[in-house]
Amino acid sequence: MREPSLLPVFGKLGTKPSVAVKATPAASTGIVSRLREAMATHGGMALKLSVIAWTILVLGTVFFMMQG
Repeated sequence: MREPSLLPVFGKLGTKPSVAVKATPAASTGIVSRLREAMATHGGMALKLSVIAWTILVLGTVFFMMQG
């Protein structure tokens, strides 16, 4: 019976994968980075508040449509 070759299917064995360098534009040092940091810190709370606001908006719309 023939032995399969030891060549890897994807890439080479024993080599480290190249690290992708992410280029960030100069404008991202301002509000974008602060928003990204705020979302990383308070993302769960922002999601809960947006769901609550959306629910109140939908219920308010239904209420006013039923009144008219």
